[in-house]
Amino acid sequence: MAYDDEDDERPAPPRAPGEGVRIIGAQEAAQREAELQSGRLPDDAPRYGDVPPQPSGPRPAVRFPLPEDADPPASTPATGAHDLPHWSEPPTGEVPRVLVGDDADDEDDLEAWAALRRQPRWREGSDWEEADFAEDELLDDGVRVGALDDTPRSPEFSFDDELDEEPEQEERAVRTRTARQATGAMHRVSSRPTEPYDYSEKRGGERDLPMAVAAGVGLLGLALFCYWRGPGWLAALATVVVLLAAVEVFDNFRRAGLKPATLLGLAGTAAMMIGAYTKGERAIPLVLALAVMFSMLWYVVGVVRARVTANLGVTLLGIAWVGFLGSFASLMLRHPDGDGKAFLLGTILAVVANDVGALFAGRSFGNTPLAPEISPNKTVEGFFGGFLLTLIVCLAVVGRIDPWDFGSTFWLAVVVSLVGPAGDLAESLVKRDLGVKDMGTVLPGHGGVLDRFDAMLFALPAVYYLVELLNLPGQ
Repeated sequence: MAYDDEDDERPAPPRAPGEGVRIIGAQEAAQREAELQSGRLPDDAPRYGDVPPQPSGPRPAVRFPLPEDADPPASTPATGAHDLPHWSEPPTGEVPRVLVGDDADDEDDLEAWAALRRQPRWREGSDWEEADFAEDELLDDGVRVGALDDTPRSPEFSFDDELDEEPEQEERAVRTRTARQATGAMHRVSSRPTEPYDYSEKRGGERDLPMAVAAGVGLLGLALFCYWRGPGWLAALATVVVLLAAVEVFDNFRRAGLKPATLLGLAGTAAMMIGAYTKGERAIPLVLALAVMFSMLWYVVGVVRARVTANLGVTLLGIAWVGFLGSFASLMLRHPDGDGKAFLLGTILAVVANDVGALFAGRSFGNTPLAPEISPNKTVEGFFGGFLLTLIVCLAVVGRIDPWDFGSTFWLAVVVSLVGPAGDLAESLVKRDLGVKDMGTVLPGHGGVLDRFDAMLFALPAVYYLVELLNLPGQ
């Protein structure tokens, strides 16, 4: 039966009797693939599936596995002079010779390795400058990667450019790391603005001067009205002012992410003012002791779960800064015969004169910063301008209020001119640390209550002990 060349199928060659499935290797598979790709092969060429012919010649007498009655074939004797010892013999400790042959050849091989068995060489002096190898031996013409790659990089790509693509994420990470270092394990979320207030603005650029003057005149009028009504009215006014200042302080602490014991702070401040007016100086140590103990117990019992050291510190700072210093106003008003009213009114007039004189002198010809890192708006010219106006007001106005006289008003002007700016700078330092411009917005043109009475808090204890030192009437 004949087949055309284009037929895809052809009859398989006859199989040998008893042939089963045969597993082919990779070589036969490749051969079969070549046959399929090259088309039809000659008739006499071997094809896939062909069974190789049986080997010719005599068949071996012994096949594996050996039958039980067959003798094993004789082994070929080993050649050479060195035979391996039997496994049951004890070891000799000798190193076996690898190369078996002429001893002369063995000695030549050993002499080639003898150069490696030299004594160590000790370097001295300039021998370290000599290298044991040539620099050409280290050169490699292969591909260099990493730090060994000296291929010039394209100027269009750099790691700096890659980092500059996300400046906002880098800035956010820096702010987050700074906040965690500042608050420790407080786990807070700050409610203050992301960027702090810029203190480098022009002096007095944002202050509404007419509104500030009107607010100042209103406060002075209220103080004169309470002065006319009596010491009790002045004590009540002083207590309200100090409490409003304490509210601003604790509120700004909370806005900065801290967690002070606000309720205890306000209670301690009010107790300080009332106790000083009713019981005198002996009430102040008692209130301070109770404030410290109850503030610590506040965190012991877990009323506020936060970092104890920082929050306890700001709690006591608020009580001492506002409550303790403000309580000297109540101590002044305890003086007999109503002289305490004169002492407090003289202090108020001196502090107001100092602030006004410093403001106008600084705005007019202030060029030399007094403390640029704390408050850039304070100038040396403003300081001397405040002292000059304070001296004039004290000699011309306060000296006419009994029991003040010429000499005491002079020292009043000196003391207030020194401690008043110090109190103002102290508050500016705290505000800069908290990242705020004003402590509040209660007083138009001034900011908060504490912004207006920061110098007063430092002046009250100074004037109180000045009066005792001068032994003015009423003491």
